[in-house]
Amino acid sequence: MNIKTALCAGAALCVSALAATAASAQDTTVAWKGAPQWTNDDVQFKVRGRLLIDYVFQDVDRVAPLADYQTSNIRGRQAFLGVEGKLNNYIAYKAEGGAVNGGAWSWDDVVIEFKPNEWTSIMVGNIKAAGLENLTSTRFLSFMDRGPYGDMGPDSYLASVVAKANGLNWTLTGAIQGNSLNSGDVNNTAGANPGSKERIGYTVRGSYAPILTDMDKVHLGAFARYRNHGDESGFSFAGRPSTGYGDSGRYYTTGAIGDTDVTYGVEGAWVHNNFSVQGEYADIKVNRLKTVAAGGDPDVKVGYAFVSFWPTGESRNYDAAKGEFGRPKIIDPITAGGLGGVELLARYDYADLTDAYSTATTAAGKTLSQDAGKYKGWTLGANYYPTAYVRLQANYTSADIDNPGPGRDVKINQFQMRAQLDF
Repeated sequence: MNIKTALCAGAALCVSALAATAASAQDTTVAWKGAPQWTNDDVQFKVRGRLLIDYVFQDVDRVAPLADYQTSNIRGRQAFLGVEGKLNNYIAYKAEGGAVNGGAWSWDDVVIEFKPNEWTSIMVGNIKAAGLENLTSTRFLSFMDRGPYGDMGPDSYLASVVAKANGLNWTLTGAIQGNSLNSGDVNNTAGANPGSKERIGYTVRGSYAPILTDMDKVHLGAFARYRNHGDESGFSFAGRPSTGYGDSGRYYTTGAIGDTDVTYGVEGAWVHNNFSVQGEYADIKVNRLKTVAAGGDPDVKVGYAFVSFWPTGESRNYDAAKGEFGRPKIIDPITAGGLGGVELLARYDYADLTDAYSTATTAAGKTLSQDAGKYKGWTLGANYYPTAYVRLQANYTSADIDNPGPGRDVKINQFQMRAQLDF
């Protein structure tokens, strides 16, 4: 083949490729989902992310000789970036990570999903499996953070294999879970007795919506979980005063006492037009790690309840086929010349860790669990949505912590604000 013939053949191939690309491009549609979402037949792709900037003020009163103190911080609660999409109707994916609380980069939601049919899904990745509020994205939570139930109840993102089936008003989920994808390997190969096991857990959850009308929606659900800590640190049960600020266990904690545990949880919600109520409760039956602190096997109890009211007429967006809440639909956003949406909230949180202290039979066990107390907290909240993808939040929390150790009681008054953008 001479050069002229080769050039002509190459030009023809280029024209054919461009024509094919143009034809394909004509089939591609773009929708606005906070950011462009491209769809071409069964293929879909979207860039996703979020930015949450918080201000936190805490006034902490403690019993002498422990000193009272105040904290005041502006902080990056979350700065995430990722992608999501599907290759066809059977395979979808999601990968998102970023910095949490100003820390190093870590993975959050990472999923490879196989859908044999419309009502069945098998997922592998960093996944949540249970809990109504836990499964609701931070982007759509009514409050800024989940409170002690989120710290101690259903697990957050863990390396998991999850199978899920659902209908129009029910879901059934089963999961095998290890630790987070952000955790290092459990490695004991250089020890005298080589071999190591990561923590392992098994979770099942079911939800059902017996009432599903335009005016009323009722959600009922329950979950059960078994966990074994393996060769990792024992399970610790600890919480914060309805905030993502500070380390869990700063004010109330059992210490790392759990060898294995079994958790039973129930959940419920009722949405009536622009008014809703929601609550969850869990009983965690702990098998004490005897090598840490001898004693009986305690029960840890934790729960919450809240009410929500939208004076601007919106309603919390419940999806019965997922058994969770999603992004609210703002009736009159500023992008349409409106004033946006307003949500007003009140919440009660409760946690009881005292059984961990009362069943400890050694001095070391009492010291380890001296902050295993009772937490009671009230939170008032207000959310303003200029659009469905932008939110301004304010939360005020008053909390009392009655710890069993001498001089360990704590009172907290806390005020938080957040500016949020997600896409």
